[in-house]
Parts: sequence; structure tokens; C-alpha cells
Amino acid sequence: MNQAAASTRIRPALLPYLLASASLCTVAVGAATYASQSGALHGAAAAAAAAFFALPALAVGAPHGVNGLLAAFVAGFFARMIAVAAGLILTGARSGAALTYAAWFFGLYVATQAVEVAYVWSSSRASRRAGA
Repeated sequence: MNQAAASTRIRPALLPYLLASASLCTVAVGAATYASQSGALHGAAAAAAAAFFALPALAVGAPHGVNGLLAAFVAGFFARMIAVAAGLILTGARSGAALTYAAWFFGLYVATQAVEVAYVWSSSRASRRAGA
């Protein structure tokens, strides 16, 4: 059995983590819409778009060990960095609206990052049990 087949076998299912991340994003965007502030909605939407990229990047990087995980976390960080900057520029948020944007963006960022860390944690536990 080659390494790719072994790592695919012990990798935890991604679907529960995708559903958790998507649920958090849906709730945040819904709550931001209910808040009736454009900065809140744009911040939550930008964070959701970045999270859509970050978790699959971890799934791709996980089978490649520590270097793959590091590369995946860096890719997710850059996706979020671009999303927060582009969102602030495109929405033209100023003063209070910019603060609202940042609060919603980073609030959802923390929540989705926790899901990503849980995925990595379960991935590393599965490989430790398999003796890798």
C-alpha cells in the first residue's frame, strides 16, 4: 500500500466539518442580514467566502504531513487576508461601518477556524492510531 492510499484511508471524513462550517456561515450571514447593517452583511459574507476556500485547502494539505498542513493554513490565511482587504475596499466601509465589518468578519473567522482546527486534530488522531 502506498502512502497516498494509506493517508486517504485514515483521513477523517470532511463532510461533517464542511457542514459545520457551512452552518456557521449561514447563521452568521442570516444574523448579519437581520442586523440590517451593510457592514455586518458584507463582513460575514467575505468571511464565509474565505472559509469556503480554507477548509478544502486543509483537506488537500493534510495527507502531506506537517508541511502540507502549514501550506494549507497559510493558503487559508492569505484567502482571508485578501477577503478582508477586498471587502473593505469594495464596500467602501468607513469609520463605524468598517468596525462593524471587521467585527463580523473576524467573529466568523474565529468560528470557522475552530472547525478547521478540529478537522486537523481529528486527522492527526486518526494517523496516530494508524501508527503513522
